[in-house]
Amino acid sequence: MRNFYIALVRHKDHVAFLFTFLLSITLLLSNNSPKMLVVRGAALQVFNIIYSPISWTKSMFIVEEENKLLKERIFLLTLQVEKMTAMADENSDLKSMLQFKEESKLGILPAKVINKGMHPNLLSVSLNVGSKDGVKINQPALTANGVVGKVIEVGKQSCIVQLMSDLNYRLSIKILPSGATGILQWSHDDYCVVKEVPKNVKIEIDDTVITSGFSNIYPGGLPVGKVIAVFDERWSSQKSVHVKTHSDLSGLQYIFVITEAEPYDFN
Repeated sequence: MRNFYIALVRHKDHVAFLFTFLLSITLLLSNNSPKMLVVRGAALQVFNIIYSPISWTKSMFIVEEENKLLKERIFLLTLQVEKMTAMADENSDLKSMLQFKEESKLGILPAKVINKGMHPNLLSVSLNVGSKDGVKINQPALTANGVVGKVIEVGKQSCIVQLMSDLNYRLSIKILPSGATGILQWSHDDYCVVKEVPKNVKIEIDDTVITSGFSNIYPGGLPVGKVIAVFDERWSSQKSVHVKTHSDLSGLQYIFVITEAEPYDFN
């Protein structure tokens, strides 16, 4: 308390000025004469001019904060939409697989893709089924749309499937309705090429391509794709057939492994 009095005495001039200033302001504001009303209006206008930049700055901070919150909400909503879209796609795949399993007479084992590109020298995927589920090497792998590859390595609880998109992959196929056969090889994207097809065989766009049944791995009649182009080879009695596969190998989530590969005609 003693220090307060000492400081008050030391700064008595400043304290007196502040007191008289506040007293003057109070008296001016309490006076309702016409002249004081004019003075009050002018003072209020000056105050508004001085305060307007501060008000504008505050409003900008508020707008920026609201913009940040809106961006966060948009981001969260986008994530929710993407998640719902992915769930819808997965649900559609599962429905297709269930329908395929009910209609198919083959012994098939549903599996989920758990990894991609595990094999160093081949384009492949890993599945969550293995020898304990009856999976063996060289068993065919397919989706509800068609062939995607074959099993090349088997563990107790997982296996590796070589995909059709691997350049070392070959598949014996048949083209319907002509019955022409050949060896299918990957080209690019979802497109494959069948070479050494005789020129005298009539093959047209949209002809069906299935497994031939001549392989010890694939039963006959499994869907593969459809013909999209036919080219005659110059100075040769053969032609090449371009095929678009039914299965999208870039977005595989679920795959069937054929555990009982008895011939079956899907047509």
